Amino acid sequence: MSIPKEPRQLMINLMYLVLTAMLALNVSAEIINAFFMLDKGIAKNNVIVTDSNKKLIESMAETAKTKVQYQPLVDKAKLVKGITEGFYTYVDELRTVMVEESGGAYTKAEADEKGQPSLEGKPKGKKDKDTPQRIFVSGDYAGAEKPSIVVPAGPELDKRLIELKKSYLDFVSGLWNDGGIKGTIFADESKKEASLASLEQSMTLVSSVGYDPKMHKDKTWADFTFGHMPVAAIYPMLRKFQNDAKTTESAVINFLASQMGKMELTYDKFDVFSQSAKPYILLGEKYESEIALGAYSSQAKFSVSINGSSLSVVDGKAKYSATGSKVGEKKYTATITVVNPQTQEKETFKKEFSYEVGQPSVNVAADKMNVFYIGVDNPVTVAAAGIKTSSMKVSMSGGKLKPNGGTSYTATVLKPGKAVITVTNSSDGKKYPFEFRAKRIPDPIVKLGKKVDGMMGSGEFKAQPGLAAWLENFDFDARCKVQSFTMYYTRKRQDAVEVKGTSGRFSGQVASAVRQAKPGDQYAFTDVKARCPGDSAGRRVNGLTFKIR
Repeated sequence: MSIPKEPRQLMINLMYLVLTAMLALNVSAEIINAFFMLDKGIAKNNVIVTDSNKKLIESMAETAKTKVQYQPLVDKAKLVKGITEGFYTYVDELRTVMVEESGGAYTKAEADEKGQPSLEGKPKGKKDKDTPQRIFVSGDYAGAEKPSIVVPAGPELDKRLIELKKSYLDFVSGLWNDGGIKGTIFADESKKEASLASLEQSMTLVSSVGYDPKMHKDKTWADFTFGHMPVAAIYPMLRKFQNDAKTTESAVINFLASQMGKMELTYDKFDVFSQSAKPYILLGEKYESEIALGAYSSQAKFSVSINGSSLSVVDGKAKYSATGSKVGEKKYTATITVVNPQTQEKETFKKEFSYEVGQPSVNVAADKMNVFYIGVDNPVTVAAAGIKTSSMKVSMSGGKLKPNGGTSYTATVLKPGKAVITVTNSSDGKKYPFEFRAKRIPDPIVKLGKKVDGMMGSGEFKAQPGLAAWLENFDFDARCKVQSFTMYYTRKRQDAVEVKGTSGRFSGQVASAVRQAKPGDQYAFTDVKARCPGDSAGRRVNGLTFKIR
């Protein structure tokens, strides 16, 4: 059998603190180390599977010495490994790129210097969530020197998983071509459909096929699988994809070998694995974990107990569940007893595991300013550590809220006053309201060139195309326009002359008066009105006065 089913999510993403009032649930060092222990265990299991596949083909070859009609099956079995190798190498490259981009791995010297030899080979950025997000989800990554790495790597990995499964099935399907292999089911076309369906059921490759985004708040498979996950969690997950490929390769070889009669499969190593959907839970939630023997055999017979209480084993795995009744770290001991197929002696393996029980923490923050402005898009981040993504509902009163994916939203408001964004946990009905002020965009500063008053040379003054409204120290991408103004110009020893402007740009009588500017003349711009995004009408803004020199 394979090791326990792949996790849909190894850990709930712990959101960074947006405001000092937000509380975050920190994953303990023990949990981080558990991921590396799991990775080490899966790596060992991959070696076991590879060795089992090799020995199985050798066993097939021995059988074919006396039953030569099965030699074609041996030849085909030797080709299956080639289907797996390209995918296996690709995942290794993904791991390497992720580790390099997150700070590299500890060398022996660095590990010894820290007094922790076990750090050797482990990624330094084990808590880094940004790098996996950029590589696997957003694709905001251009540092890959390996031509085989396509970003975002999440959808590409999903594509390769689907193609890999199809390659295995196409390979086996092709054995029925041209009359198939005599003396086997491959010579009987009527057996093809059912045999392929049975083989597909035994494959452990998991991809977006059958994944329903509506069940996960419309997240893509890649975002749900890799989004905002630390390097430490992705590290064993990638190894698990390799394990799925290896076990699927083995399923194909076993399928071929099963057509040759009796075969002997051997075990040489065992280990215990506990795989939970979440490494920590909330008060009142149920903790669930799959306990399995880390050796390759779907027919393995073993017993499982947790803290002395027996669990039932179904299809080579047992499921353990416990309700979180108190905040903090919880530990349990898994014990597996198995009969070693080589010695026929009972062997017992024990290992301690832990998980965290925490409380939910919710925060909503405006990314640019702590108010919402009318007429512009206001970016918002919703941080909900400890609430399932599928259970979190976000709504807004006093405006509209558009989801952008993940924790990002865009808020728009139409009138001044109060706007409230509410986060609701549908699993328990609790609501978390966050209030914001809605305001008009601040008054712009109207300038002529770069000035609002003072002296200006006649040449510089004549060169100005008109008045412009500027929003200074305003973080949003918004532009205001001058709608109208009244200009008074006074020549030496003459009365002031009034002309009207109907836009910010000088034209008509205004442009004519500006072109006639001479030293000593004075120009005053009054009753200036400008209109900004969200304004229903122009607003009165600052006036300008200039003396020509």
